[in-house]
Amino acid sequence: MDRKLIFLDLQADSKEEAIREIVGRMKENHAIRDEESVLEEIFSRESRGGTSPGNGVAVPHARVKTIDRIIMAMARLSTGVSFSAEDRQPVRIVFILITPLEKLNEYWKVLAGLAKFLKDRKLLKQLLAVDSVEAAWELFDTLAPRDQ
Repeated sequence: MDRKLIFLDLQADSKEEAIREIVGRMKENHAIRDEESVLEEIFSRESRGGTSPGNGVAVPHARVKTIDRIIMAMARLSTGVSFSAEDRQPVRIVFILITPLEKLNEYWKVLAGLAKFLKDRKLLKQLLAVDSVEAAWELFDTLAPRDQ
């Protein structure tokens, strides 16, 4: 994750608005070029089933042909929005994961790593409490695997 793709206290009234806002900011920060194809793929994936595992988190994700590397953004929403989670909790933390079509193995590894992170309620609570992008970055940095 690039620290330029961490967005705190984003305003959104719906899942669609949150996704559009995050993807728009990804384009503004030069992480993606083709905003419309990314949105199309994410919304296509969302139509096949929700991407919120619960705990107030959602991970909209898509594989697209217009990028050549894995890109992830994180946003903390000012107020929770419905992502149709099984636990019915409003979502306040959104990770958007976009991967190239040909990087399927890496895609699954990143999703698995995120799933593990998202089960840790203590870490999620810390993420909701951070007061700056730098503090969020430091939290993610402490979780990054280190070479032995």
